[in-house]
Amino acid sequence: MRYHHIAYSILFFLIHSSVLSQGEANNWYFGQNAGISFNTTPPTVLTDGVINTLEGCASISDPNGNLQFYTDGITIWDRFHNIMQNGEELKGDSSSTSSALIVPLPNSTTTYVVFTVDEPHHDNADADDTTIDGDGVNNGLMYSVVDMSMNGGNGAVLSNQKNIPLITYNTSNSLETAYKCSEKITAVKSNDCNAFWVITHFIDTFYAFKVDETGVNNTPVSSQTGVQVPVSGYRRNALGYIKAAPKGDKLAVAHYGFATATAENGPGKVLLYDFDNSTGIVTNETELFNSDSPYGIEFSQSGKYLYANIGEGIEGNINSFLLQYDLSVPRNQIAASATRITNTSGQDLFNYSEGALQLGPDGKIYVAIINLETAEGDYLGVIQNPEEPANNLNFDQTAILINTDGIRRVTLGLPPFVQSIFEQNIGIISNGDPDNINLLLCQGDTYQLSYQNIIGATYTWYRNDILLSSNTSFLDITTTANYRLEIDLNDGSCPLIGLANATFVEIPIATPAIITQCDGYQNLEDNITLFDLRVANEELTSGNSEYSTQFFLDPTSALSGTPEINNPEAFINSQNNQEIYVRVYNTNNPNCFDITTLTLEISTTTINDVQLSSCDDDGIEDGYTNFDLSDANSELLLGITDPGLTISYYENIENALLSKNTIETYTNTTQNSQGDDFIYAKAEGTNGDCFGIGKIYLFVKPLPEVLEDSSYFLCQNEESIEIEAGLPNDSNPNDFTFLWSTNETSQTIFANQTGVYSIKITSIKTGCSKTRMIDIIPSSIATIASVDIRDGSTNNTITINAEGLGDYEYTISIDGRIRSYQDTPTLTEIPPGFHTIYVRDKNGCTPVVTKEISVIGFKNYFTPNGDTYNETWNIIGISKEMISNSLIYIFDRYGKLLKQLSANDIGWDGTYNGKQVPSSQYWFRVELMDGRILTGSFSLIR
Repeated sequence: MRYHHIAYSILFFLIHSSVLSQGEANNWYFGQNAGISFNTTPPTVLTDGVINTLEGCASISDPNGNLQFYTDGITIWDRFHNIMQNGEELKGDSSSTSSALIVPLPNSTTTYVVFTVDEPHHDNADADDTTIDGDGVNNGLMYSVVDMSMNGGNGAVLSNQKNIPLITYNTSNSLETAYKCSEKITAVKSNDCNAFWVITHFIDTFYAFKVDETGVNNTPVSSQTGVQVPVSGYRRNALGYIKAAPKGDKLAVAHYGFATATAENGPGKVLLYDFDNSTGIVTNETELFNSDSPYGIEFSQSGKYLYANIGEGIEGNINSFLLQYDLSVPRNQIAASATRITNTSGQDLFNYSEGALQLGPDGKIYVAIINLETAEGDYLGVIQNPEEPANNLNFDQTAILINTDGIRRVTLGLPPFVQSIFEQNIGIISNGDPDNINLLLCQGDTYQLSYQNIIGATYTWYRNDILLSSNTSFLDITTTANYRLEIDLNDGSCPLIGLANATFVEIPIATPAIITQCDGYQNLEDNITLFDLRVANEELTSGNSEYSTQFFLDPTSALSGTPEINNPEAFINSQNNQEIYVRVYNTNNPNCFDITTLTLEISTTTINDVQLSSCDDDGIEDGYTNFDLSDANSELLLGITDPGLTISYYENIENALLSKNTIETYTNTTQNSQGDDFIYAKAEGTNGDCFGIGKIYLFVKPLPEVLEDSSYFLCQNEESIEIEAGLPNDSNPNDFTFLWSTNETSQTIFANQTGVYSIKITSIKTGCSKTRMIDIIPSSIATIASVDIRDGSTNNTITINAEGLGDYEYTISIDGRIRSYQDTPTLTEIPPGFHTIYVRDKNGCTPVVTKEISVIGFKNYFTPNGDTYNETWNIIGISKEMISNSLIYIFDRYGKLLKQLSANDIGWDGTYNGKQVPSSQYWFRVELMDGRILTGSFSLIR
């Protein structure tokens, strides 16, 4: 059986060109490349904008919410983000609070008036050419006309209607003429419904320009009322917004300051006025706030509440706070109703600058969030429920992330609109919410739109903007369309407008289905198990992506929609072949549905339980290893002939039954598991039904016990060296097989080349293998290339220069005694004489290399006294090789040559010309045949 019901939600749609639609405010472009669209709920962040403005900006869309163009008051960009034809050099300023405002020309679908407001800067008002801001002129308020029928529908600024000035100052006052206007502009519908008022303020006067189907009336309605904003305090005094209430009965102004000196600061004000939208007259000023730096201002959609964004202190721009005023209380109590708004963090003073407030098509108020000190402007804040009193407000200052890609930024301004766009409509749908205009119905429905029958009123109905013949207070509808009711009360007031966007959606045709599940839950063979009912969705909905399902225990619940089975992803049946009732509904309208059945069947087939072994070869021999579960596939299905079965693996039975969290590999959790750990395998047929569930018991096999990697040295004078596999001494080699990297299969081999050899040792019992690496390193005995001898001193040293592949150590033999070996080749404290040096390879290559050396020295004294001891003096340690041509000269202290010796002489006996010389100090000079010269002195003692 197919069913349907009525449901509602918000949407915007096309309406008659003489009536404003909220769709015209659906696309906002502002800040630095920033934007949002209200064509979706919640709003969508736009990343295609090219605007870059500190404050002023404006956007306009058609009644359906399709972007038309946007501007910073200087340049206009079309819907494709290209500069509009003739859309440059408008006279606004991106640093003007409201640099632009776009007003549709009444009764035209293609013409718009773009009002621009320059920044009234003191540098352009001082007659000093060296202090110029922008173009050097304060241009004041101007307007230009855009015709969207031009340039292929992309629009163009009319050349003969561009930058037309409007007078908002006393032309006889030179100071007013120098500044021309403030930075404030707003617009609202007039009471004749076919015109708008564009309103600005300067010093103490409001100027209201009427825009009707003939264009802009350049003669404003002037209202000189209330306080006077000193023009002497411009430019600062010019800052801040002006806003009209959506109903057009009130104005609110945020004056940033009342300074009295140029470019200086002063405390500001928030002021409330009455506005007569039939005459354009402003009256009844009420001061609501007098301090700090007010900037943003906005009414709630109903006009019950007013909001002001205040910068702390008279300079502003650092911290700020929000105030709510209750306009429903008596006029003299409104100022006292001011209440600070807290954000979602409970703060009522915010660490960002005061920014714009702007009512959105959704009835929420949006807040520009920027910290001017840090240039951070990533978010738009949102007052989610501005029709509530302050203590119930939900203000989220990070509600919408605008800077989604790092190149966008919220600044101070948000686009203003004709405030009447946001006025609430009458309700013609029986839902109690006139702003909830989307009507969802089911095909075959007839629905009646209606409003109360007002005596004397005229009712006019439109479908898709086409006039219908019905003139009653109700209309029966059966097709998808945009419907509008205009009620003329025939009393001179504007028509009442009711909107409905009706969508008739398809009623699904539900298909019955069967799920087959295995009986593997808790108690086996009790026909009670776990089902994921959702696996049948494809069959239940016939694969239609717009359909969804709900599950119920009985048909009555399915029809009423309650109580629903709340755990369809893990449903426990009560019996075999239990029937579940399914409500298949259209997601575009859940009240359009069909009911069918889902049968829960228990499988009677099974698959094998198996054992799966794996070597502990994951790099860490710790009793834990990773199992490739697919290795068990063939054994699980051994003897089973059903075709097309597929196997999947799960850690527990619940996951297996519900086909949830499949795994392909698994690491055991019990160390050295010998079947202690197990996982589940599930076999499914081609239709996804469960065929059977089995267990896989896991066994971890240890690797062979092998010695650690090692290295051997192959000496250059050896042909080969024997290396062994590396089994421990208590191992039986017959239990293993061996495979060397040389393809040899013995336990030991002879290595005749240097390099790395590997041996794979495999246990015959387990089949597990382990590889051991053996590095054969070259080495050799040393070759003594040279010996550096530093002798003839009190500390003789020698340095042995050895060459070869080995790692060498060194020593010396003195008087037949060998010193200990050392790693360094320099030997110290060597006495004069003839010695043997040794160089040994630490890696064991033999023999040890030796060399005979002589170290030259001399006696410090001699005693030629006839006792046969120390009777002569000569050089010690000169080898026979050095004797030839080596001479020794001995001198007295005066340099007299006393004796010339050869190295093989017995030495000097202390005489000169046969006479003994006295005890004294004597000098020598030795000239060796290798070119060395040694000098020094010695003592003769008698």
